[in-house]
Amino acid sequence: MRKTLAGAMWALAVVAAVVPIGDAWQLARAQANGVRDIRPEVRTAERAMNLLQQNLQTRLLAALQEGGAVGAVRVCRAAAQEITDTVAREQNIELGRTSHRLRNPVNAPRAWIVPYLEKAAGKPASEVQGAVVDMGDKIGVLRPIATGGMCLVCHGDPRAFTPELRETLAELYPQDRAVGFREGEFRGFMWAEVKKAK
Repeated sequence: MRKTLAGAMWALAVVAAVVPIGDAWQLARAQANGVRDIRPEVRTAERAMNLLQQNLQTRLLAALQEGGAVGAVRVCRAAAQEITDTVAREQNIELGRTSHRLRNPVNAPRAWIVPYLEKAAGKPASEVQGAVVDMGDKIGVLRPIATGGMCLVCHGDPRAFTPELRETLAELYPQDRAVGFREGEFRGFMWAEVKKAK
């Protein structure tokens, strides 16, 4: 059963990886107005986001197979930030995940992300586009995270959680608000900040 769940989780995660981020970043219009080409920074952000997603999925799938939902939550608590920091350091950018309903306070949104979260909260993920934000010396990139079927194992209705999972979440994330999501709902953003090339 766990292998079947892990396979389904992997398939859903791969689908989430190719969510479009919006009309070629509206680059044609920006460049027509004399704005420099930011595609290199966007590509760097996308590469880092893909690496983060792949590395997190690999660890979580292994944990799910070995220890079920409780094992995956424990591994996520112990390793997610470490994986994020490693990818960010290797790609020489700032990188993270955030949400309007946080599980881990470490993932609190940066100020420039807050308006996008407020606009997307409660919507189907299919209606939320990513964004590119020019912050002067950096380019900020947002990629929406959709709630897949397997995400509901620990982000869905807490009444459906096992007692052990509820206890583990309460122990590891006493301020957890990242529950009650529905399949297909927007769950947050993966974000990156990339220094502009000189």
